[in-house]
Amino acid sequence: MPPFPVIELRTARTSDHPWVFRKMIARADPRARPGDRVRVLDRSGAEIGQALFNPRSQIALRMLTDRPSPPLEDTWLAGRLAAADSLRRKTLGLEAVTDAYRVVYSEADGLSGLVVDRLGGSLSVELFSLGMQAWLPGILAGLKALYPGFPIHVRLDKRSAELEGMSPLPAAAAPRPSEVREHGLAFEADLGEGHKTGFFCDQRDNRQALLPFVKGRRVLDAFCHTGAFGIFAAAKGGAAAVTSVDLDEKALAIAQRNAKRNGAEVAFQQADMFDFLRGAAGAGRKWEVIVLDPAKFARGEKGVESALRSYEDINRLALGVLEPGGILLTCSCSGAVSEEAFGAAVHRAALQAGRRLQVLMWRGAAPDHPVALHCPETAYLKALFCRAD
Repeated sequence: MPPFPVIELRTARTSDHPWVFRKMIARADPRARPGDRVRVLDRSGAEIGQALFNPRSQIALRMLTDRPSPPLEDTWLAGRLAAADSLRRKTLGLEAVTDAYRVVYSEADGLSGLVVDRLGGSLSVELFSLGMQAWLPGILAGLKALYPGFPIHVRLDKRSAELEGMSPLPAAAAPRPSEVREHGLAFEADLGEGHKTGFFCDQRDNRQALLPFVKGRRVLDAFCHTGAFGIFAAAKGGAAAVTSVDLDEKALAIAQRNAKRNGAEVAFQQADMFDFLRGAAGAGRKWEVIVLDPAKFARGEKGVESALRSYEDINRLALGVLEPGGILLTCSCSGAVSEEAFGAAVHRAALQAGRRLQVLMWRGAAPDHPVALHCPETAYLKALFCRAD
């Protein structure tokens, strides 16, 4: 087959970050189409690797290799998928504790724009780039070889689809919910309607890390989604009482079913979390452990300032209903918000609430979400375990 089209950069490539922005492109081969795999040359004409090309996006090139190599075909893709899977199943041994884990984590696994989760007996694929959508047949073939017989549900990240100019996926029957297991507990994962790809695998180790703090204590699981933190506290941690709150009615219905299947006593309430905490403070309600795990407050750099205000507000409100000596686990999954900025927002919240915080642990996502040092954006999750005086 003919070689891939060529894209020339304006400068030498001095970074190994996988994103190359549109303004850095000097010339594009007329044969190159959005979503194509292309060869990339620096300004000297030397080939520096291959990438997924999309001139419609600010991220015009998503680098897949950093050196000249034969054209990247389905065999190369299958090898990358197999390497990612081997990390989870062989190196990390995740199947000993769960059948819900991230199989492919985009840039961290050298496959920019692709996320794959195993959720019980199903796979959930989420596409973030036009190039990965164009390569979907190869992706599906590689995954079927690794997980024969598994149903595969494919979805587009809505914001990425708009930015990348991705085509709607063909109509397909709604996937059936999948049951997943984690450390002996069972949960329903909604592959079709749930946040992310249906279950928050990234918080697996943080759910375990919270358990020593909850025995005999009253726990509030804020932004509980499908209830995992609260159910772990009730079913495995020996919490005295657990209250779980979320605004999403569908997620709460799943959470209630999850509590029942695990024999966990949890009081669920549908409410806006900001309003709930204000009402709780007015009523004099208190908890000894509070988990704050909101959905992403910032979708990108433009939303960071607003997100930091929201993190500050929600942490201040939570500290207002946390008993002295209580534990606050506060989280941010906004990749655009740095660890330093998030910590500063929590500190401001403590000052406003008249509380002092001792940080017990700074944690991130579980290791099936590895951090790529050449792509700091992969370190998106921040989980701060604190004791409040």
